[in-house]
Amino acid sequence: MKRVLIETVCSVIFYILLAVAVSSTIHAMKEIDEGYEAMAVDEVLGKSVEVSSEMNIGSAGMNFEAVQEVTDVETGQTETDAVNVTMSPIPWLLLFIFTIPWMIYSYKTRDRSKSFNAFAMNMTEFQESDEREIQITRSATKAAYKSVGIAIPLLIATMVIQPSLWDALPGYPVYLLAAAIIIPTLVYGIVWIKEYKK
Repeated sequence: MKRVLIETVCSVIFYILLAVAVSSTIHAMKEIDEGYEAMAVDEVLGKSVEVSSEMNIGSAGMNFEAVQEVTDVETGQTETDAVNVTMSPIPWLLLFIFTIPWMIYSYKTRDRSKSFNAFAMNMTEFQESDEREIQITRSATKAAYKSVGIAIPLLIATMVIQPSLWDALPGYPVYLLAAAIIIPTLVYGIVWIKEYKK
């Protein structure tokens, strides 16, 4: 029971960290895209356009900078637009730092009678050492499957509000996908523990 509880909690934490990391990347990409849209200049005769971009990786994260210079050939006047976006490495670093110990724990507590390939291809929450645990796993899996049938339509329905959230939360679909995975994982763990305590 302890292993199922730990694996369920770790799975939920992993999905949340993954959603935050992917969402932060989407947010940075959205800022870059908006910067390029703001820099877009119609092709006009008599103007020369120079664009330069640079990407640096430093202690603050990955920094992307693009500079556009538009020069009027007749007057010699130059306008400069710049996009500067920094993507923090912290979400990805937290995901990596969490995942390595979890993988080691899962590997060390696996069923030794199964091969590594069988271990790698199965969910780590599955624990079936005797007939009782097989029945408990079946009940928990059935409940998790039912929760998917309820959660997915509700999560899809919430996509209606996504356009209004796009500016504030561009990673909203990522969080919905994470919720679609987290809900059945939690249901599985809760039902498994409840059935085990009977």
